[in-house]
Amino acid sequence: MRLNFFRRLIHALICALAFATVAGVWELERKDYLDASLTSWEYRFRDWIAVHGRTEPPDRRLLFLGLDDNTVGFSRVDMETLYSTIATGSSERHALNLFTTGFPFSREIYALVAERLLAAGARGVVFDVRLPTPGPGDEIFRATVERHPDRILIGSDFSLQDFGSGRSALSLILPTDTVVPKASSESPSVGFTNFWPGVNGVIRDACYWRTLEQLHGFPAPPAVTPSTPAALATRAAHWLGPVNLAHPFRSHPFRFSGPPGTFNPISLYEIFVPKYWKHNFGSGVRVRDKVVLIGAAGNWDLDIYPTPFGQMPGPEIQLQSLNALIHHAFLHVWPDWTFVLLIALACLVAWLLTVFVARIWLRVAAFAVVFVAFLLALKLAYDDASTVVPGIPPMLAFAICGLVTFVYDFARETLEKLRVRRTFESYVSREVVRDILDNPASYLNALGGQRAKCALIMTDLRGFTTMSEEMESQELVKQLNEYLSLMVEDIFALRGSVDKFIGDAILAVWGHLNSRGQRAMSGTRSKQSCACRKACQLNADWAKRGLRNFQMGAGLNYGEVVFGNIGSARKMEPTVIGDAVNVTARLEGLTKEYGRELLIGEGAAELLRDRYALQFVDRVAVKGKSRALDLYSVVGLAGQKLESVDEYLASYEDARRAYRERNFADAMRRFQRCLELRPADALPSVYLERCEIFLQRPPEEDWEGVWVAEHK
Repeated sequence: MRLNFFRRLIHALICALAFATVAGVWELERKDYLDASLTSWEYRFRDWIAVHGRTEPPDRRLLFLGLDDNTVGFSRVDMETLYSTIATGSSERHALNLFTTGFPFSREIYALVAERLLAAGARGVVFDVRLPTPGPGDEIFRATVERHPDRILIGSDFSLQDFGSGRSALSLILPTDTVVPKASSESPSVGFTNFWPGVNGVIRDACYWRTLEQLHGFPAPPAVTPSTPAALATRAAHWLGPVNLAHPFRSHPFRFSGPPGTFNPISLYEIFVPKYWKHNFGSGVRVRDKVVLIGAAGNWDLDIYPTPFGQMPGPEIQLQSLNALIHHAFLHVWPDWTFVLLIALACLVAWLLTVFVARIWLRVAAFAVVFVAFLLALKLAYDDASTVVPGIPPMLAFAICGLVTFVYDFARETLEKLRVRRTFESYVSREVVRDILDNPASYLNALGGQRAKCALIMTDLRGFTTMSEEMESQELVKQLNEYLSLMVEDIFALRGSVDKFIGDAILAVWGHLNSRGQRAMSGTRSKQSCACRKACQLNADWAKRGLRNFQMGAGLNYGEVVFGNIGSARKMEPTVIGDAVNVTARLEGLTKEYGRELLIGEGAAELLRDRYALQFVDRVAVKGKSRALDLYSVVGLAGQKLESVDEYLASYEDARRAYRERNFADAMRRFQRCLELRPADALPSVYLERCEIFLQRPPEEDWEGVWVAEHK
């Protein structure tokens, strides 16, 4: 109980420190004491949610006519070749001739565009262009604006204006009086085009009313008045219905309609080409009741700005904000103080997971599930509640808590295993003494280093860390002593050597001190008994005594090792090293994945085929091995006829053949049959899961049936 209390206290301190670190960095960034790195990543994450979340469908009443590359590049050659049949003296030919003069166009073109669209029934025409100085064609365009003062909009913008002598100040730059007579912020034909980028220079918000006083840092006025500068989108939205905003002077984060091209621009000049006007615009029918925006589009213009969806033309951003205003598609962003609250909540949840989920790997899975669930909650909040919830700071705090507590518990487990090893080092010493007494000369020679063919078994207990945390110390030591004592006695009885204890794991070797390695393989059934059956007997006895059971896995291998006295001058240890030892450890580790208590390497399998019925388990590529390993398991004695075993093995081999030939659907059917024959067998289930994965993501063409293990 004291150990559990101490562990929980350490975890609580870790989580408290994580909270203080993340919340402190966030507050310091918010007050500009630190660079906004965490803030930057938070807004990057919000942009990711915006891109992958729900978008607001574009309103069909909005139409984008672009001053694109085709329109700006319209030339006299085009007139003489492609459009020579257009009647001379017609308004269409006159307009197209004006396009051939190049950009900037005569403003008579804007008059002709407005007249044509309004005559077709458009609700209004928006020119996302700035006309601050007089230009050719102004008188004609002015006459059109005066005829339709409430149905034509022209852009203005807030920008620095030079007053001479090095003085400049923010001003609302209005269209020239030669286009809009007595232009002012009250003019119904004028709307500002500005967007103010947020963190990372990305446009996420729209301001639908804004005053110069606000831009100079003064409070917003109490209410909108006729003289309050309105955005281009605000003016245009009135053509489609009333505009009601509870807080008109705030920046409104809005839901985008999609990536660039959602409002796909149509070349402006096409409205003056009769065949395009007829086929693409239905002779004006498709313009009726629409708000038409004319603005720059294409590579020729620099009116492009960063958005969550990437670089987007300014006119399309106008349409995106107008679409959001029409449908009130705005986002509610949680206030700054909620960041600290969510960071604290994340640390609390992390601590609760460490308290109630003792098993480390199960806890890792729980952390992953909570992490993914939080991501899904953020996306659901964005999609269904139009709410932006803080994401990166709480997730960072949660991840730090999980990682540091995991490292702490892993280190604690390692130290616990080291203490167990030191407790049972006497077993190794006794075995070494026995070998010295039996073969003194050969043993002393071998200590200098020699190669030998050996049989090796490695065993390990499952869930030992959790048991060490949950059981009383004396009870744990006593039970572990029983287990190790019986294992060592059986290994010694088979003339083997306990090479080492690794915590609760045992590495046993046959043949490194003499030539009995190959002959020792004949005792595989006995080894399997000492590695598995004795453990089962102990579990049965412990169950009667009300004690917890130990579950174990074992790997059996045969191959060449190097034996010698390895270490330093102050601490030497006679041990075996080499590839065969590493393979044995990997076989033991893979027993968890394949649901087998014992896995046999290909070296040992070659020596056992004439005595035992072996089942090919898999070909596995593991870390540190350039060649894939063939894994086997024992299913019975060779020549022993059991109808159920034979039918199972035949079905399994057919399923493996289909799997190797990439016929995964057929393999699934055959592995399912294996599972019916042996419902408790985990191996067919392993292949069924793989087949499902390969059906969705087929392996490479040169795949040879090798499975890549994710752990050593």
